Amino acid sequence: MRIYKSLFYSPLLTLGLFVSFFTSFSPVALALTALYQLPSSLATEAAIEAVESCKKDGYNVTATIVNSEGNTQVIIRGDGATPHTLPNSFNKAFTVITLAPITKVDSTEEIAKKMTPAPLPVGSLPLAPEPLKGISFSTGGVAIKVGDQIVGAIGVSGSPGGGLDQTCAIRGIEKIKPRLVP
Repeated sequence: MRIYKSLFYSPLLTLGLFVSFFTSFSPVALALTALYQLPSSLATEAAIEAVESCKKDGYNVTATIVNSEGNTQVIIRGDGATPHTLPNSFNKAFTVITLAPITKVDSTEEIAKKMTPAPLPVGSLPLAPEPLKGISFSTGGVAIKVGDQIVGAIGVSGSPGGGLDQTCAIRGIEKIKPRLVP
């Protein structure tokens, strides 16, 4: 009787493995998300436009573009931009890549507003948060998007105020925006 059972179950087991193997590789099971990458030529063009637009306004800035993984893609340091503008522009762009998907906003200005804690009750002392390396809540970082997907971020630093940095960053994005298509 044991021989008959094993002969009966063996084909069923083989059929079951066959069906599960091939259905696990069906188009539905293998559906991939399309991720877009910002071409280096567009990243360079946006950074140059940001630096040049600030220069026309009388500000010597640095523009840094990071890709969707937070890696530096382009740095353009304008003539006369001071040393702090290199790390600061990176930090602004890196903050957008890191926190914009979580906070559902597109700039360091909006991130800072969302992350600002409510006033503490009288007598409460806040504990200082341990800073994350590369995070800056200074205005001047803006997401670069294809549709709703963040493909990079630009950070500008060096003008007398973050709002001016952000204006130049937006001008850089506007220069390439018509070519940011899915």
